[in-house]
Amino acid sequence: MSNVQISRFQLVIVLVWSILATGIVTVPFIVAQFTVRDSWITGLLFVAGGLLSAGTAAVFIRALPNRNLTNGLIDTFGPWLGRMFCLWFLVWLYLINCTILREVESFVSITILPRTPEYIIGLLGMAGISYMVYMGVEVVMRDCEFIIPLALVVTPVLFALSMKHMDVHELMPVLADGWQPVLRGAVTPDLTYALELLISLQFVRALRESRTLPKDMVTATAILTVLLTVIQIITTGVVGQSESYLSYPVLETVRSIRIGRFLERLDTLYVIGVMSTICIKLGVFHYAWCEGMKDVFKLSSHRIMALSGGLFVWAGSFAFFRSTKEMEHFIAGVAPAYFVVTLICIPLLAAMVMKFRRQAKR
Repeated sequence: MSNVQISRFQLVIVLVWSILATGIVTVPFIVAQFTVRDSWITGLLFVAGGLLSAGTAAVFIRALPNRNLTNGLIDTFGPWLGRMFCLWFLVWLYLINCTILREVESFVSITILPRTPEYIIGLLGMAGISYMVYMGVEVVMRDCEFIIPLALVVTPVLFALSMKHMDVHELMPVLADGWQPVLRGAVTPDLTYALELLISLQFVRALRESRTLPKDMVTATAILTVLLTVIQIITTGVVGQSESYLSYPVLETVRSIRIGRFLERLDTLYVIGVMSTICIKLGVFHYAWCEGMKDVFKLSSHRIMALSGGLFVWAGSFAFFRSTKEMEHFIAGVAPAYFVVTLICIPLLAAMVMKFRRQAKR
């Protein structure tokens, strides 16, 4: 990975696609369990989680420059204790990969392949992603750039056509139930999806300019905040209070688009976009896991774990989540605290210990 140079543009794009991939599928449903009319406010609050992630990355990079997260933990805590922290991070990363793959299996099974067993969908999908990871991080970054033209053309069209069916009164009155439902609904987006931006710490050694990582994370946060807010506004305006009963509110919003008998079923474009971004997200997170395994166990290359690790993730997606309800409970109930400990507490603790060690040497 040291020979690969990831540009700032590529980093911002890969962060946007990675968060938006599952965020656009899961966030509207989870937020709607607490508030529907004011769900768009939770989109604005996403900036808080993004800034928290950027601040954590800035502290870590300042204390441990030119080191990715697993290398930094080993250098800070030593070969034994450092590897224990790394194993905690790798177990977290493995569970997240299983969760993402389970979301893919459920989404594809419900939307386009209802007669295909979910384990077949997961196996085929993970095989392609494992091969992409095997080829290297540059392939993942090029895939991110490849779908940009499609997104720039399709996304504004879907937004514009959906707004034809939008009822602004579904968003009124604002804060009728106070701030508590809004803040409870913002927990998962802010403490789960926003903290996923910190996966970029595992790519520090491949960045062309690692010092600008916090700034790039802020840029990605701004883009994501705007997109999530617009998505929440349009979704609530189109489907209304039924949003809390729909598993995929955004999909139903796109399905509402009809222009006579000439143009309909644009949800196909939405499904293509979701599948493309989820594949990128799985590629990014699986690559980060393989790199971590290489650092912890001193492997010669991440490729050793790419294919076998993909099979391991496929098996775990069913072993940990036997139903969609179990997956949703993990995302909404367990993941926020798990993410805070793994992505905020551990990197900050490493930065603090390294600072004390340097002061002690003086």
